[in-house]
Amino acid sequence: MKENAPRAGSRDAFALARLLDPLSSTNNQMNLKLFRALTLCALLFAPCLCAQEDSLFYLPDMEAELFDTEELEFGRRGTFDKSGLVAALARIASDFDPEEKNGKVPNLLRSNALGIAGRINPDAKSFKTTYEQLEQDAEAYGSSGTSKDRLVGNIYRGVRTLLKDKGNEDNKICAAYCVDVAIRLLPDHKYAEDLETIQQELEEDGVEVDWDQLQGKAVVKETPWNPFGQGGRMEARKEKMPGGEAKGLASNQSSVVGLVVVTLGSGKHAGAASEIIATALREEGVKGVEFKIDQKVGDMMGNSLKSIRDYLRITYEPKGMVPDGYQVSIVFQDRDQRVDGPSAGTAMALMLDSLFTGEKLDEGFACTGGITPNGKVTSIGGVAAKIRGATRRDCTIVGVPEGNAKGVNDILVLDGVQQLLDIQVFTMKDMDEARALSREEKDKDVQSTLDDFKSVADVIAEQGEAALKNTRVQERLEAVLEAMPNHISAKLLLDHIRGDAPERLSVGGSFHEIDSRSSAVFSRVQRTMMRGKVSEADEAESAAADAREELEELDGKIHEKFEDYLKAAIDICKAVEEDASNGGKDLVESLKSRWSKINSIRKKLRDDPEVFEELRG
Repeated sequence: MKENAPRAGSRDAFALARLLDPLSSTNNQMNLKLFRALTLCALLFAPCLCAQEDSLFYLPDMEAELFDTEELEFGRRGTFDKSGLVAALARIASDFDPEEKNGKVPNLLRSNALGIAGRINPDAKSFKTTYEQLEQDAEAYGSSGTSKDRLVGNIYRGVRTLLKDKGNEDNKICAAYCVDVAIRLLPDHKYAEDLETIQQELEEDGVEVDWDQLQGKAVVKETPWNPFGQGGRMEARKEKMPGGEAKGLASNQSSVVGLVVVTLGSGKHAGAASEIIATALREEGVKGVEFKIDQKVGDMMGNSLKSIRDYLRITYEPKGMVPDGYQVSIVFQDRDQRVDGPSAGTAMALMLDSLFTGEKLDEGFACTGGITPNGKVTSIGGVAAKIRGATRRDCTIVGVPEGNAKGVNDILVLDGVQQLLDIQVFTMKDMDEARALSREEKDKDVQSTLDDFKSVADVIAEQGEAALKNTRVQERLEAVLEAMPNHISAKLLLDHIRGDAPERLSVGGSFHEIDSRSSAVFSRVQRTMMRGKVSEADEAESAAADAREELEELDGKIHEKFEDYLKAAIDICKAVEEDASNGGKDLVESLKSRWSKINSIRKKLRDDPEVFEELRG
């Protein structure tokens, strides 16, 4: 669920009804009618407010602690009602035939229903099958014969069974979520008034639903022409962690330079260095610590925030360092820029981690890399481009994932030795190594190694690359590498001196350079095939010419396995460059043929074990 989007039409309407006319024993029936009418209004207008909610399916977070599953009690004779309840909820998550009388179910409701089914009985076949199908294919294949009317009836019976044990708080919480799903699924059901009455009584008893904490990762089908896997919604994201007993955070603000993927106005993708700023303030009404990215970002970055939240919980909850009632606002330097990908995960983790420790981060440090809940730094794409972005920003230290070590050599292939002298590049395998590099006050051994490399770089800057042949320079580089084996700049310079450095781009670098240089044209081609015609022909020709020239610069530099892919990309650019102005059905058909060819090549590359292994780091 996202900010500014109704959590559920029924609940928002109910809150409004209570504001207008508080419930009493004498006017309860009148309020129910008003409530029901407002519910219908809310559900009618919700699609306008939440149009993007249905564009993507979010798997429920099955680690979310909504209620204690083991404490649920359906009674000796409630087994049938429990099974029917779980099956109905799982069925809601399946794909309804849009031609059916009741139409399709919104993705948000499908995700919510599936999450509750799994919380009630994680071993139920109906839940496990639906979850696996959605996780793998972003769609499920349940029978289309079950009506919504019957599903709501099954939920209603399950809720009544749950509420027989009036002293069981977990039963009440579970029932509240089930009721909310049923009302949203079919607000004019014959049991609607009964369900609404139950919902009111539960809320008056202090039982409320919070769907935010149930939202998990987005399921995004791969788009072949998009090199960074971006897809789905671009919007603000937030995650919560439960509050603790700490009096407050050690620091209220922190910032770091993250190296990320951005989408330019032309549709082209590029690596960029962007300062990320976190501001933590106490907020009335906030429970726990809420982390919120206050600008539009993609699903992969949203998933990174979730991993960071989990890492911080694991790290600081046992130490009693988590406070309560804080909202942490996270913004990128350019708030209008569309940002996606996992690349900023490690940077955001370091920044938010420093709020808990109070350690200030080095302003000259930048990093890229994904992050896992246990603090491992994971591989990303476009390392060379991102390091160039850090150099342009005058950063002096860059951390990259250990799995991207081969990709750092792409700097030598594309830009030569100078980039490695201008900036000290390190690999990072986990948050411990990342902290050692990012802290303003570094350990003496780390600072000494940084100073030693800088003195070598200064000598080479003064005497030229010929200084690399100096034995004393090589010995000092070897000493740097011995002190910090993850100093990749020192290692690559030594490889270059000894003639051991690769002369072609890595697998990941080849993929990234071809895709990023052609991404704007590929986006246009995709739109052209969908619309059946070329739009803005002059602009399309110009963009294609620029992309072709950039791609031709890669001739002889890419990995041998990517030569056919490069040729196919250049071929598409030439077709647009030469025929966009005269474009009609012939051009569209020509592009479709070329598109099919490049997709076939791309699939073959991804199915290659060597390519797959290196891309996965």
